[in-house]
Amino acid sequence: MMAKPLSLALVLLVLSPGAAPAGEHRLECPAAAPADWPTPHGRLAGVAVLAAKDGEAIDETAPPSLVPDNESLRAGTLHQRWRMNGYGAGWHFYVDCRYEGSARVLRLDASAVKSCDRFVSKFSRTTGASTQSQDSLACD
Repeated sequence: MMAKPLSLALVLLVLSPGAAPAGEHRLECPAAAPADWPTPHGRLAGVAVLAAKDGEAIDETAPPSLVPDNESLRAGTLHQRWRMNGYGAGWHFYVDCRYEGSARVLRLDASAVKSCDRFVSKFSRTTGASTQSQDSLACD
């Protein structure tokens, strides 16, 4: 997390069920920042999963980020999993994708998924991600 509040420009992406071709995930953070963002177009460098009550505005200075339901580290790869949309009626889930070199956030509507999996390669419990790490998040 960054110490100072981010000025966030949000992009909403809504995927309808069945929108992904066979064999692909329903929702994914793109590996690189969107092409229409000002440069630099950095690679994916972090994610957050959010839950908010329907109709409530998200406080962008302290977004309601959820802790992963499961987390493991194997052979230098961090795996995090969130179970999604289990709070019942009246809640909405989102995924925030963050990119190197940008304070902007790509916010994805995650209301149609059941779980999200994040993988970070070349990860250490003591030092975190490295410059060689690859970050990915996919939801189904």
